[in-house]
Amino acid sequence: MEPKYKDILKRLGYDQLVCDIFANWENVKDEILVSERKTGTGNGTIHVFLGAADSDLRKEFPNYYMAVEAGEDTAIHAVPVKHYFVASNLISMLGYVSQYHFHKQESFENEIKDILRLIDSNSSNGLLETSSLFKLSTGSNKLRPYFKQFDSNGVFTKLVRKLLLPNSAYKIYLLKNSSTNQYSAFWLIGFNDLSNFEANSNADLIKSQKTTNQEFNTQQVIYYGAPGTGKSFKVENREGESEEDRIRTTFHPDTDYSSFVGCYKPVPKEDNSDKITYRFIGQCFTKAYIEAWKRYVAPQDGQNRNFTLVIEEINRGNCAQIFGDIFQLLDRNGDGFSQYTISPDVDLTNFLAEQFDKIKEQMVEQGFEKIADGTEMKLPPNLSIIATMNTSDQSLFPIDSAFKRRWDWEYIPIQYSPIDDVTKETIANKINIKGTTYDWGEFIKAVNERIYQLTKSEDKELGYFFVRPDDGIYITMQRFVSKVIFYLWSDIYKDYAGRENSIFKFSEDSNGKNKIDHSFNSFFNEKEINVKLVKMFIEQFVGTDNAADAKMKYKVNGDAPVGGRRIAVEAMKKYVEKFSQQTPQQVLEQWNTLGISVSHFVETEDVFQSQTDTPRSELITWGENNKIYVTTNGWVYNTNEQYKVSTIKQLVEAINSKEDWGITVEIVNNENRC
Repeated sequence: MEPKYKDILKRLGYDQLVCDIFANWENVKDEILVSERKTGTGNGTIHVFLGAADSDLRKEFPNYYMAVEAGEDTAIHAVPVKHYFVASNLISMLGYVSQYHFHKQESFENEIKDILRLIDSNSSNGLLETSSLFKLSTGSNKLRPYFKQFDSNGVFTKLVRKLLLPNSAYKIYLLKNSSTNQYSAFWLIGFNDLSNFEANSNADLIKSQKTTNQEFNTQQVIYYGAPGTGKSFKVENREGESEEDRIRTTFHPDTDYSSFVGCYKPVPKEDNSDKITYRFIGQCFTKAYIEAWKRYVAPQDGQNRNFTLVIEEINRGNCAQIFGDIFQLLDRNGDGFSQYTISPDVDLTNFLAEQFDKIKEQMVEQGFEKIADGTEMKLPPNLSIIATMNTSDQSLFPIDSAFKRRWDWEYIPIQYSPIDDVTKETIANKINIKGTTYDWGEFIKAVNERIYQLTKSEDKELGYFFVRPDDGIYITMQRFVSKVIFYLWSDIYKDYAGRENSIFKFSEDSNGKNKIDHSFNSFFNEKEINVKLVKMFIEQFVGTDNAADAKMKYKVNGDAPVGGRRIAVEAMKKYVEKFSQQTPQQVLEQWNTLGISVSHFVETEDVFQSQTDTPRSELITWGENNKIYVTTNGWVYNTNEQYKVSTIKQLVEAINSKEDWGITVEIVNNENRC
């Protein structure tokens, strides 16, 4: 086992290598029964056959083998196993999987987005984990060892199986915690036609494509994500680049080939007369193209030889119209040059020849005579083209698949507690409404969940940098209303006005019976902003930072203090521990008597799996595969009595009233509360 991974697993407590389940991993083929991979029959069941290590497993689990051979149920002594995967290994498989689906003419873009999100949300210290059982099977009149019953909500079920192809193979190492006798399996995934296994399964491919141009950082990437996720910031802060190393443009509906590549324009004559003449003027693409070639064939001392063309909002323009025949140049070879050349029109040919005249000798010496003459065009390996795309605007000018495949795509996820690149501290922006402050990250997290519930899409969700504070910390009321509330109303909820799940249907009438439907105009009293209504709008999602409730901690049966949003989870753990004989349905019925109306409060496995709005819930298990899900979202700390739904205070009082449960929730360090 690779030393660096052995050290990682040792830090997790697994200090003893039991066996290499698949030491000769290149010989492992169809062992995981996933329907698309299985040769012959197979029903798509997720389990891993471990026959190659049968003798080692017998030595490690002799009592289990003997018990099953004596007729005992295979489930009685089945061994829980934690499974670990390397995040970089899983990411490296995406290129191969995308290529596989591309050749089958299958769309895989949404899957890539889901996979990257799953990796990002489940990764810890570069590892992802899930669980299963090591279990014996008595089929075919002999014992067969398997990993079975993978966590149905875990990364193997939802993520890893999507990365397996007909020629996939893998290494699995079984490890043990010698103190606790707990077991783990460490995975590395690749292909059976690679001679050497690396954690990055692209390593051999990369090695085969190394050329003398390896110092160039050629990239053709589209950074995409929700508005305000930091896509432009990522472009602006690319490592090793300064403002002199890039040229920037922004696409819009009126952008065309002439404004991207160039055209004839009227210019004053050089004789200082009032007359004008017409001359070909190169635009951003042509300027970047020329500068990159100059740096490639005739670099200046100390000059960065890489050059970047930045295209902001690439999908706000008609790419087919804008790129024209330049589109053909986007196909790159392994050496970074365009795979195909194009012959530009006469005007562009003459312009390029004029621009390259001073370095024509060097270009000819290096074999680029036709490029120097302008009769052929191809992109050099030091020219990167980086673009950004707001997924909320992707319907403006849809990008066709032929264009898409010529780019790498990097999803920029929404961060709710981003880290400042300079100070390395968590950014903690606040909304300031006349002295009352609210946590911006908590607000957009709650709003985004409601947006997803309504639209079943993440494209319209708010990124952390959707609006920036004037002073670096506080978002003013004017900016919040004019940018955030206006966006939520005009771009999302205006078309859903009147629906029960609209975030603009939140306050109640004077009788406290019917919710009032608001529009954007509702937030203004003539020319003044309605401060009270703005606060009510925000507080349907989060409490104020000023409220003592938001700072409270709670102990469940005297355990370590937790925040209010984890009370239900910790209390449920105590409940199923005491009432372990109850079924999930019985547990659900008991907890429903608390009268809590928070969305997805407590759900059984079948209900949770049937949801379409991806509840943010925590899984709690007990006994023989009993499962219950408890929400960690939707709790309100400090609400106006006129429009509250359910509060943490109600939850605490309801749990404490169940004397037969034996669960006590108490507030920590808050003597002023009763």
